[in-house]
Amino acid sequence: MTPYQSLTAAGVPPRFSDGVFDARQPTLQLIYDTAPIGLAFLSPDCRYLQINQRLTDICGISVEDHLGRYVRDCVPALADAVEGIVQSIMRTGIPVTGVEVAGQRADQTEERFWVTYWHPHRNAEGEIVGVNVAAEEITERKRAEAALRASERQFHTLADSIPQLVWMAHADGAIYWLNSHWYEYTGRPAGEINPHAWHTVLGKRWHEALATGSALESELSLLGKDGEYRPFLTRVVPLRDPQGVVYGWIGTHIDISERKRSEREVRRAKDAAEAALQNLRETQSSLIEAEKLAALGRLVAGVAHEINNPLGTSLTLASSLERKSQQFAAETAQGTLRRSSLNEFVNAVRHGSAQLQESLNRAAELIQSFKQAASDRNASDLRSFDLGDLTEQVAMGLRPALPKHGVALKVECQRGLSIRSYPGSYGQVLTKLFLNSIAHAFPDGRQGSIFIKVSECGADDVEIIFSDDGCGMSPDVRRQAFDPFFTTRRHQGGTGLGLHIVYSVVTDRLGGRLRLSSEPGKGTAVRIILPRQIPDAEQDVSVTPAAVRK
Repeated sequence: MTPYQSLTAAGVPPRFSDGVFDARQPTLQLIYDTAPIGLAFLSPDCRYLQINQRLTDICGISVEDHLGRYVRDCVPALADAVEGIVQSIMRTGIPVTGVEVAGQRADQTEERFWVTYWHPHRNAEGEIVGVNVAAEEITERKRAEAALRASERQFHTLADSIPQLVWMAHADGAIYWLNSHWYEYTGRPAGEINPHAWHTVLGKRWHEALATGSALESELSLLGKDGEYRPFLTRVVPLRDPQGVVYGWIGTHIDISERKRSEREVRRAKDAAEAALQNLRETQSSLIEAEKLAALGRLVAGVAHEINNPLGTSLTLASSLERKSQQFAAETAQGTLRRSSLNEFVNAVRHGSAQLQESLNRAAELIQSFKQAASDRNASDLRSFDLGDLTEQVAMGLRPALPKHGVALKVECQRGLSIRSYPGSYGQVLTKLFLNSIAHAFPDGRQGSIFIKVSECGADDVEIIFSDDGCGMSPDVRRQAFDPFFTTRRHQGGTGLGLHIVYSVVTDRLGGRLRLSSEPGKGTAVRIILPRQIPDAEQDVSVTPAAVRK
């Protein structure tokens, strides 16, 4: 008979110090009092011989009310399970561990969970006199596991609701879950998983991602159940715990067939647009060259007409002198020459020669001016020149192109304005502005004047103001004046490139800037600012017609 059996036979409830537990074991008592887990000692017939405060939380009964009472009296819901475990240990002596139990106290509504460990307690003779019970509460863990399962279900539902293919893998890359769209796309039986399929599909980059724990993004083609390969954008990201350790992977595949198709269409459209733009540029260049030649042709026609006057006068004088020379030679040969005839011949030759020289000098000046202007237009090298002198030379070549009646060209130049620039391009600008004024500012024989004023503008710039007192421009015309191919005289053969060429030459070639001001009935003025020292040819002058007009 064990000490416990003798006590129970006498009807005396066992106490902690009776027989089995010795009161002279303070260490054991201390363990019971301070242990963070529930501890109890049960008799073979399932009475509580000892229990600590932590374990009483299961049923809400105090330590004192547990001692000597049956488990069935304290926690009737667990009685069958506890009695079965105790009987098993008493019979076999084998511990029972990892048993999860759940319970609900009478004064609480929530269910709580514990994992329990059961070990036999033997006396000095080796007899089993009771069972030691340790219980660790795992309610929070159970809640966390339940929340995790709910989160996983929610994630799976979400992953099944999006159009992408989604999969999840363990830390080593072995896939353990695929969403429903994966099976729909591939036609594979639902639930079929090849854990290491992506090792082959993603290749070296997937192995590197697994080794480094880094995200992966790649484009690849996947075979569908219809036998067609489609392009997908694949993204794989690692899942990390609070300590940053990778515990899994999630991968998504986005079908980019439409995007690829759109990219191809955009690429084809871009190629077509670039070809059209190149064609447009070539056409524009051809039109600009044609406009230059047309302007030069009009200038040549005017100069030729102007030269025709002194040359005609010279021809008339030469013819008159020839006749007088023939008469003089005849009278000399006949011996009838008189002093009065000799004096008359000498005077005629003197006056005719003077007039002939004057006419020929005038023609030579015109030819020299035109030659200088033409030479400067073709010159591509920088050179230093006097801006006032060049302006006068260009104006001299332009005057023959003035209308016969009513329009005057007036030039006012400050002397000593030496600049280093492209004289030919500057002459081209003046010529274009002049021809534009002649064509547009004085319609229907209107009279007026064209003014060119040249002066310094600060220490580093010069200012050229080209203006007229003609009919002016409307706000809409003024806004588009420098745009290529804009003209108000298209029905008369205008190309709309004149002022665009002016803008391009001033801003790109001469490194300057310009501003147009005009009002209906109040004429037009173009203010040009040029640097005395032109910027390097490589410098990009980023100016737009819109910025110029502001």
